[in-house]
Amino acid sequence: HVRNYTIGDVVSRFQRLQGKNVMQPIGWDAFGLPAENAAVKNNTAPAPWTYENIEYMKNQLKLLGFGYDWNREFATCTPEYYRWEQEFFTKLYEKGLVYKKTSSVNWCPNDQTVLANEQVEDGCCWRCDTPVEQKEIPQWFIKITEYAQELLDDLDKLEGWPEMVKTMQRNWIGRSEGVELKFEVKGQQDLEVYTTRPDTLMG
Repeated sequence: HVRNYTIGDVVSRFQRLQGKNVMQPIGWDAFGLPAENAAVKNNTAPAPWTYENIEYMKNQLKLLGFGYDWNREFATCTPEYYRWEQEFFTKLYEKGLVYKKTSSVNWCPNDQTVLANEQVEDGCCWRCDTPVEQKEIPQWFIKITEYAQELLDDLDKLEGWPEMVKTMQRNWIGRSEGVELKFEVKGQQDLEVYTTRPDTLMG
């Protein structure tokens, strides 16, 4: 954590030295199963556990002398913050841009939480080195497919972004070009498939 926060602080101070007016807020990503699991393990409720840890880390950051604007501090577990997340989600839902389905996820049995692909290193959890399992769970999805081409096109407009990050975003968007085909199956429901290589269907 110290390395990551130091890098941001160095960039902020450098920009200030260039005469720029820099806004440097600080926030705490305080939701999630790891926080809840840690609270249960320590025989306390998630809220006091989370706020105590925020205060502990805040004191550490202040001792390091980082130039944050503490008047702009926020935490994702406060109603003042997540009410806007809820409103945003509600609007997406009303417009049909979110849907729920069961899907496979990377699951850490030790931390009892879902991991992004980037958090799996050589088949293990990046945090505790436990072998990761595949688990089917119901979850919400955003229909980025509705905007896939626009998202891909606009990646090229991002100046100064590392190509590695752009590639990760392209892979995450996951747009591909292909065709949908319908096969008649005798005595059964038609079989619909999507393929990017229709030329290989006949063997």
